[in-house]
Amino acid sequence: MTKNKRIILTILLIIALILTSDLVFIYFKENFIAGAAPSFCNINSVIDCDGVARTPYALVFGIPLAIWGTILYLVLLFLTYVDKINEKLNFEILKVFKNPESYIAVLGLFSFCCSMVLASISFFVIKKICILCFATYFIDLAIALVAKTDKFFIKDIKDTILDFIAGAKKYLILFLAVLILGAGFLTYTTKSLVLSPALKEQRDNQEMQKSFLEFQNMKTNIYAIKGNTLGNPDGKIVIYLYSDFMCPFCKVTNTMAHKLAKEEKDIIIYHINFPLDMECNPVIKNMIHPGACMLARYALAAEKQGAYWDMASAIYDNLPFNEDAVLNLADKIGINKEQLKKDAYGEDVISDLDKQIQKAINFGIKGTPTIVIDDIEHRSALPYPKLKELVKQARARHRHDK
Repeated sequence: MTKNKRIILTILLIIALILTSDLVFIYFKENFIAGAAPSFCNINSVIDCDGVARTPYALVFGIPLAIWGTILYLVLLFLTYVDKINEKLNFEILKVFKNPESYIAVLGLFSFCCSMVLASISFFVIKKICILCFATYFIDLAIALVAKTDKFFIKDIKDTILDFIAGAKKYLILFLAVLILGAGFLTYTTKSLVLSPALKEQRDNQEMQKSFLEFQNMKTNIYAIKGNTLGNPDGKIVIYLYSDFMCPFCKVTNTMAHKLAKEEKDIIIYHINFPLDMECNPVIKNMIHPGACMLARYALAAEKQGAYWDMASAIYDNLPFNEDAVLNLADKIGINKEQLKKDAYGEDVISDLDKQIQKAINFGIKGTPTIVIDDIEHRSALPYPKLKELVKQARARHRHDK
């Protein structure tokens, strides 16, 4: 490599590294620092480096393009001086770099082609332009043109491919090790999105929404557990589920609760009735779910025959609107409906329901469904992965307390 070519490439690469360093700073500022001040290149709605950095297109394999650019320019800087480095160190492995100018030219050309794809995305998809990014695009082309040898890159591409194959064969084990480690690392960054918290949150929300819809679309509770106990009677993690039998989201949560009780062996779930019905709930001032009190009484009456959760799931699945329909469910689940009706209006059941409603009021429950674990309240219907995470957190708290 001639002295002038080396000097020009060095200047171009130093400028490129300064630009990508600034882009790395902008990316992390926009994605990790809430309320960060805008960058100097956040000029308007179109010329907006910050806006580009917040998009999914700022990542490739979970790694910011700015970091990829920094790595590229460091590699090119190394190739610019690899012959000088080899003269000083005389490492055998450095002898595989027989045509560094060709490698620089090919990498510059390849990065420029990628840059044109990114430019198209900026213009037509994101509709925002990062001026620092565009500056690196022109530098990529300049690097390729300065480094190229002859025959307009044909010889450079050929030499690069042949040297790469020869080097990979000579250091096959090292090449495979680097390949496996690189593939593993890129798989991790792609799946974990550890370098893009906003994108990870968006993906997690989509997965949770998908999970919720899965349960919402179930016509019947396929995880239904029979009897009066949901979970392990000796479970260390106690979950209180405040719900209303006429609440559609409570139905979804009920199904999730049954699946949770089957999968987590150290939990016990208690169903606390909080019907949004003026008939029995003193804090309800408007008729929200008329008939919810009646359904709660029948579920508590079924408990006397050892079939609380049988009746609870049957009510959620069928949503009976009158007592005759509820009594028909008694036949389906195999309990005595005459006794069921008698117990539903007995003092014990009425007292139990009042106590449950008062428990909810005392805790400050405002609506259903509400889940309480370790006195921590979680309002509204939660996706199933979130429920699993809450149990995991509770388990960690209990270990810490010990």
